[in-house]
Amino acid sequence: MNPLPALSRVVLSRSFTSGLISAIGVLAMGLLGYAVGGMAFAVPLGSGALTICFADNPAPLRVKTVELLFSTFAGGLYFALVWASLGRPWLQLLLVPLLGFGAGLVSLWGKRAVAMSFSLLFIAIITLGAYAAPDLPSYVLGVTNFLVGGLLYTGYALLLSRILRNRTKQQALAELLDALAAYMAWQSDFYQLQTADDETVGRAAALQGAANDALQSARDLVLRERERPLDAVWTRMLLDMLDLFEAQLAAQTDSLLLRQQFEGTDVLDALHAGTAQTASALSALALALLHSRELDAPAPDPARWIAVGRQGDDLLRAARTPQTEQARAALGSLLHTLREIDQWVQSLQATYASRDKAVDQPALPDVNLFVSAWRYEPRQLLAHLRLRSPIFRHAVRLGLSLLCGLLVARLLFAHQTHDYWILLTIAVILRPNYGVTRQRLKDRLLGTLIGCLFVAFLLNLHLGLPTLLGALFLALTFARTFVTTNFRFTAIAASVQSLLLARLLEGDVRFLVNQRLIDTVIGAALAWGFSYLLPRWEYQDAPSQVAALMRAQRDYAQAVLAVEQSDERTFRIARKHLFDTLAAITSLYVRMLEEPARQRRALRSLGRLITHSYLLAAHLASMRVLRAVRAKRLTRQAIDALIAPTRNGVLQQLAPTGSDTLGGLPISPDAFVAPGIADAGATVDPLARRLQLIGHEAALIREISQSVKFELHTPARDGPSN
Repeated sequence: MNPLPALSRVVLSRSFTSGLISAIGVLAMGLLGYAVGGMAFAVPLGSGALTICFADNPAPLRVKTVELLFSTFAGGLYFALVWASLGRPWLQLLLVPLLGFGAGLVSLWGKRAVAMSFSLLFIAIITLGAYAAPDLPSYVLGVTNFLVGGLLYTGYALLLSRILRNRTKQQALAELLDALAAYMAWQSDFYQLQTADDETVGRAAALQGAANDALQSARDLVLRERERPLDAVWTRMLLDMLDLFEAQLAAQTDSLLLRQQFEGTDVLDALHAGTAQTASALSALALALLHSRELDAPAPDPARWIAVGRQGDDLLRAARTPQTEQARAALGSLLHTLREIDQWVQSLQATYASRDKAVDQPALPDVNLFVSAWRYEPRQLLAHLRLRSPIFRHAVRLGLSLLCGLLVARLLFAHQTHDYWILLTIAVILRPNYGVTRQRLKDRLLGTLIGCLFVAFLLNLHLGLPTLLGALFLALTFARTFVTTNFRFTAIAASVQSLLLARLLEGDVRFLVNQRLIDTVIGAALAWGFSYLLPRWEYQDAPSQVAALMRAQRDYAQAVLAVEQSDERTFRIARKHLFDTLAAITSLYVRMLEEPARQRRALRSLGRLITHSYLLAAHLASMRVLRAVRAKRLTRQAIDALIAPTRNGVLQQLAPTGSDTLGGLPISPDAFVAPGIADAGATVDPLARRLQLIGHEAALIREISQSVKFELHTPARDGPSN
């Protein structure tokens, strides 16, 4: 296997670019401060840049400006307060938990605000290890230098963000293409699997969730700030990828049936090879986007599906039974969808090829409703100043854990120079969700051990100053690169960074390697213990997530099965909401897996709900193809007469609990289909079969959702088996 494409995907990714920008900015601020006034200037100036770089993540310019300026001035306030408290231990015992509580509240603004929260915790904690200012002028100068370092880094980051805006959009699209290629590769491998167990289905849901996450990220970056001609190209590609993902979902609907019917035949081998070719084309386009080069890979060959259709007909012609006719209809529907996927791939390739040419791009729909609402309003704080709020509980938990960590550090390790590492470990690990906290705890412990061993090896080599500076630069780069994708690598790099920085500032620090390990273990133990204080378990948020998923599925079904199909905007909005809610409930399910066994309520039912929700989405996605085919032979009124019974039944099944619905009563799939359009003894009607499957999935989802509701109110007794 050639490792170069995989390596280039890391080096050319958004994450690595962000890490590289942060490392260069921090190093530049430190060197600038040293050139101006020696270490007295370099430390606060570099600290300001280092603190702000944690909040420097890819985002539209306006959003990034707010985040970096907030982190600069709030971080400056934290720095000033903690520095003024040095030498006053009783004041620190009051100040540190209050500042921790405030930083915890910052996370109320969402996932991106967690980085801002950590930047405040970071500067407050590392300042505990500084020397007190000898006099007031030195104190004022130090705080000023910190703010100047933060502002200079902010200007530098915003300038590069403006320059690299087009590049950032390319990277986001490339990551989405890679996610779609991985999902397509799974679909290809599925045709050669021997069994379809829960793990196989779970793998599909994980890949769908990854594609959803990449889709959300790309949407927020690509659909904002559309000022240049290239912006229209990237927007067009993103919209095509949305339709491509929907077609991929539709292609999964009949995979199991076809695998059972054509087991051991060349049809499955041909489907495997053909879908693998599509996955390779998507992967090649992603790599071309990352390298900003011409695409040298050919478009998928549509003729391969004609050959597959002939092979299937030859195998099924001998025996005309309801089962074989059903397989024939399913194969025809799948091949139609696969041809549609090829068309989307060709459209993506053509759009990318036209990026530097004077080609008029098709008109774009209004996409303002498809981006996330990033708002940082102080009044939102009022809604979380109550004990029921998970953010308030996290803030209390964080403040008290930092207080406990400070007491342990002062009582047991007062002679050590880096006892604040205990508090830093708590700040790194403790998160609002127990599942994330537990995963970070494991990554931090293992990463610190590996990082300390690596630094011990480096110190034995007696490297010179230039080499140490280079290693420190790489450590900072990788620490920032993997902070959201693989925290274990970040923990390794962060340990290397901290110890090498101490080596440059303090000389021989061999003893600090052991201290780092001890402090990390103590901090991890405290973080783990306090994660049980005022916990907010995932099952407590599950009812609202399930209700949101049911509403999103109902809206999507209504848009797909509507009488009129001309309102593309309504359909796209419904599809966005469905993908968003599926991503949210999948994340909740993954976090619940990390929780204590007694708190994993409705785990199995939630997994089934997610799986069947994706299946329903896939069946509904395929309906658009079937309707388009039928529109060539039937009028709109005739098609609606066929679909109306299913539409009414599905909307009733997905309606909120307590409304006038069919409730949880068992319903035959035939009840969702208009009578007379399918005959068991005749050729199976593809549209009738799809409507039956949609009705079956809707009724099953209703039943599962009611089981989830019941199990969420029943304390778990048997842990993971629940």
